[in-house]
Amino acid sequence: MVMDLKLIAAGLRHCGKVQAFKRGESIQAHVIKQGISQNVFIANNVISMYVDFRLLSDAHKVFDEMSERNIVTWTTMVSGYTSDGKPNKAIELYRRMLDSEEEAANEFMYSAVLKACGLVGDIQLGILVYERIGKENLRGDVVLMNSVVDMYVKNGRLIEANSSFKEILRPSSTSWNTLISGYCKAGLMDEAVTLFHRMPQPNVVSWNCLISGFVDKGSPRALEFLVRMQREGLVLDGFALPCGLKACSFGGLLTMGKQLHCCVVKSGLESSPFAISALIDMYSNCGSLIYAADVFHQEKLAVNSSVAVWNSMLSGFLINEENEAALWLLLQIYQSDLCFDSYTLSGALKICINYVNLRLGLQVHSLVVVSGYELDYIVGSILVDLHANVGNIQDAHKLFHRLPNKDIIAFSGLIRGCVKSGFNSLAFYLFRELIKLGLDADQFIVSNILKVCSSLASLGWGKQIHGLCIKKGYESEPVTATALVDMYVKCGEIENGVVLFDGMLERDVVSWTGIIVGFGQNGRVEEAFRYFHKMINIGIEPNKVTFLGLLSACRHSGLLEEARSTLETMKSEYGLEPYLEHYYCVVDLLGQAGLFQEANELINKMPLEPDKTIWTSLLTACGTHKNAGLVTVIAEKLLKGFPDDPSVYTSLSNAYATLGMWDQLSKVREAAKKLGAKESGMSWII
Repeated sequence: MVMDLKLIAAGLRHCGKVQAFKRGESIQAHVIKQGISQNVFIANNVISMYVDFRLLSDAHKVFDEMSERNIVTWTTMVSGYTSDGKPNKAIELYRRMLDSEEEAANEFMYSAVLKACGLVGDIQLGILVYERIGKENLRGDVVLMNSVVDMYVKNGRLIEANSSFKEILRPSSTSWNTLISGYCKAGLMDEAVTLFHRMPQPNVVSWNCLISGFVDKGSPRALEFLVRMQREGLVLDGFALPCGLKACSFGGLLTMGKQLHCCVVKSGLESSPFAISALIDMYSNCGSLIYAADVFHQEKLAVNSSVAVWNSMLSGFLINEENEAALWLLLQIYQSDLCFDSYTLSGALKICINYVNLRLGLQVHSLVVVSGYELDYIVGSILVDLHANVGNIQDAHKLFHRLPNKDIIAFSGLIRGCVKSGFNSLAFYLFRELIKLGLDADQFIVSNILKVCSSLASLGWGKQIHGLCIKKGYESEPVTATALVDMYVKCGEIENGVVLFDGMLERDVVSWTGIIVGFGQNGRVEEAFRYFHKMINIGIEPNKVTFLGLLSACRHSGLLEEARSTLETMKSEYGLEPYLEHYYCVVDLLGQAGLFQEANELINKMPLEPDKTIWTSLLTACGTHKNAGLVTVIAEKLLKGFPDDPSVYTSLSNAYATLGMWDQLSKVREAAKKLGAKESGMSWII
């Protein structure tokens, strides 16, 4: 009978290891039929088998039906729940064992519980378990002490982890690697390297920990240790090589990346999805899409093509702004047997954002819903960004509220969309909410809120945000510094804007344009031109917005000659084709000066069709200078080009009244009534 029990137990364990589910159930049925299901030894092996099958509910059912349990029973269940990613359930079961006083915990139970504490962040229970280990004189157990170190590392308690590590008389390679990994995850690479050099015999895991840590920090030292690892005679495996490729990606090191590509081929890793994805990412980030596509097409021919590789190629196209190629690839994924994951759907949504295409976005949104990823925090955040970016703020806001975990990405996308669409109050509200939640507003969110302050001329709020910038160290960042300058300029505090601008470490054309426009808006045309020439002298070329700022300044100050010269400079020296807004400034100045013939010539020479603003500007000038003849011509242009625009009839009415053209005034008012236009108000005194 004893031999039979051992054979049955061995059969159950074997079924668990090879995932022979039906055979395992058959053996369990035999156990029940033979009336030995309550045998602790057999029941423990049935539980172990179900744990291996990852059927924890079936294992727990057997556990609950047992009339007698031992420490192996409890440990198997606690360890099973921990391994299955249910650490809270494991801890609950451990507490139940302590309360029942059925069994005393041993080193295996403590190890399983410590792992659960590390996963769930229950540092208090972890410390209690550590104290029990001390009382029971188990601190000489290296495996158990490794679990203690690991628990502290996972909870970010590196001082305690280091202290526990020092208690181990003969630390194993696992002991060293666990602590090194902890320092790397905390970004303390100097400490990690020091510990690494103290290690008697670093193994592949030790080297990989350091290389991965440097990659996470964005440090080129990852490649230094990769080379040293190879020189030590260790094999660069399927973890080290992709890490090295990632280091080449963010460093733009194409030559080194190609050398590592050779290592991938020599190591026989060219069929590894992890390595292939890393290669595609490296080539894409180094701007070599042809090489990335070549690697992708070779992998694509493989029988078991991985969606992760397709995602890397999709990301590569997006990084290099090849939106059409990205869309083509997305359609290929859709038509294949591959299943979309969150990364695929995120890439698809980014294509829609780049195209600012709501129709395509709604189609992808439907795909997200069908795939069950709508509430995924990454996909959900990009969905919010998509709807907000195309001005669909109401739906963006609804999607935002449905997100279970609202992170800074979701807030950023919605705030940016609100600012873009003029929903300033909602942008402010969202900003206050993220501050209440304790989220760290990045420089892009802060710059968007500064844009709101600029639009509303809200100096009080602007100064508070400025204080936040100083506190977070954003004041010297180009994006926030430019937004701060713009805010002060538009709030009328030009001097503060100038001080901030002059103190900027990096100034691009956007920064220079902002201060030039600011001078113009505040009537300081000479300084606008002085800063324009400063910009030119240091080699920064102006853009169309820069020239529009100068022309607007000339228009507000009545500087016709300067405006003429600026428009000519824009075309002849910089090869920039003016927009209608540029021409409008000069036409308006010519009209103010009564130079109607020149204004008309400029309009006729324009490569663009004049809009309502240009004609209305000239119409107003005709009223001022009593040019009735030109008014008739302009009226014909306006009524032909914009017959359904009520403001056209209002402008014509004002011009006719100014010039005393009463018959025309009567006709245009009749036409306005038929259109349903609102007539101009009249004073009751007159």
